[in-house]
Order: sequence, then structure tokens, then C-alpha cells
Amino acid sequence: MTEFVYPTERLWQMAYRIFMKMGCREADARTATDVLLSADLRGIDSHGLARLSGYVRLWEAKRINASPYITIAHESPSTAVVDGDAGLGLVVA
Repeated sequence: MTEFVYPTERLWQMAYRIFMKMGCREADARTATDVLLSADLRGIDSHGLARLSGYVRLWEAKRINASPYITIAHESPSTAVVDGDAGLGLVVA
């Protein structure tokens, strides 16, 4: 089996461009890319860039809002209910 090793920066740029093409705001694309790549760099492949194609499929199916309007629906001293407007969970969280 052939093994490919890609520089971290190249992977970051690829994922960032994909999120931007989906219509994410720049800050959201950066956050999403950072979260996915950080998971890979920590060895948590199940939550890394392998998830990117799934996010693209959900966006194509209109199940993800790439540019959500995030609001706090209810707040207490220790909790909050956040309406993520179908945005990427890794950005909304």
C-alpha cells in the first residue's frame, strides 16, 4: 500500500477552500478547518478531515446552512439554548 504524506498547511488550505466554496463566512471556514485538522493532528481521525466529504454532502442536500444566523434562544446562569440555524456543529459549538 502506498502511503502519502501531505504538509499540514496544504491540508489546511484545501479544507479551508472547500468550506469557503460551500459559502461559509471566512471566520467560520477557519474555525471549521482548525477543528478538523486539530483532531487529525491529535490522532482522532474519526473527527478529522475524513468528515469533510460528509459535510459537503449534507450541504449539497441543503441539510447544512453554511452561513447560519446563530442566536441564544434561552439563557440561565449555568445553561444556554443555542439555535444554530442548521449551521456546522463544530462552528456553532
